[in-house]
Amino acid sequence: MRRRTQATATAATLSVMLLTGSAMASASPTKPSVRPCSTNNVSFYFGGYSYGLSHRSFDLTLLAHDGITCTLSDTPLITFSSPPDESGKVPVTVNGRGGTLVLRSDSPLHTTIAYSIPDAPEDKVQVNGLKLAMPDGTSRATSFLFPGTTDIYKGGILVTSWSTGLGLGQEEER
Repeated sequence: MRRRTQATATAATLSVMLLTGSAMASASPTKPSVRPCSTNNVSFYFGGYSYGLSHRSFDLTLLAHDGITCTLSDTPLITFSSPPDESGKVPVTVNGRGGTLVLRSDSPLHTTIAYSIPDAPEDKVQVNGLKLAMPDGTSRATSFLFPGTTDIYKGGILVTSWSTGLGLGQEEER
């Protein structure tokens, strides 16, 4: 009888501990999920324009507004447009590793947009716009680096993988 009472008391104690533990676990705050970036909480900047005999490139930097933390798909959501009278689309090659990047006001994201200039008029495609679309469906459009149209080689544009950090080759390590 004594063993049965002791076993019952032990089982009751374990039940109370398990219930208390599960109640505490469900009451503990969960880490809030980081919202997707919207064009309303992100600014983007051009910089690092570089040119050679036939190659051109510039950087596109995304920066969250003060106090904002949001996520951005690692596949760049960048599209390019041609003038209305241009018949062909601008071919785009995107490098990316997949996954999600977190964008904060103290840690910008960078990508490089590279293209070549045409050698002959029949090898050209014209570009006049760049559009950045966010995962939430919002977007913002601007000129392709400079106002007006830019002649590029019909092979298209390369957009590199996003990288984090302060820029100028200073990768952020977290």
